[in-house]
Amino acid sequence: MLYLLMLMVMCLYVSIVDFLHRKIQNNALLLLLLLQSFLSPLDLQITTFLLVLGIGLILYALIWIGAGDIKYAAVLSLTIPLNDLPWAYIMTAFAGGFLAVIYLITRKIISNKVNIQEGIPYGIAISVGFYLIILTQNTPHI
Repeated sequence: MLYLLMLMVMCLYVSIVDFLHRKIQNNALLLLLLLQSFLSPLDLQITTFLLVLGIGLILYALIWIGAGDIKYAAVLSLTIPLNDLPWAYIMTAFAGGFLAVIYLITRKIISNKVNIQEGIPYGIAISVGFYLIILTQNTPHI
């Protein structure tokens, strides 16, 4: 339970920083890596980690996603079994779609009033999608 609480706090921190600055800090990712490696009750999934990192690097080369988002998803995937990885991506896509709709509505409403930053802070969607999968693994009765 302590692991889930600490993971939630870290995901909230990364999401807030990504929202405010459009950047995912490496020191936060290092703390998250330590949390995943030493406090998680789940087995580490190196294959999943490498797959997420590899796919992420391809998406980064195509300029579809930022490097911080890739590293963040890779670190979170350390405790997600390979067969649950598609669900993490599906949940992330739903959260990202919802976030995109909110951003479009917000941009339409306040576009003339305030200078808003470009791009969607996808760290928020990654936090939601991957955390929900990790949560359901740690609490199988959900």
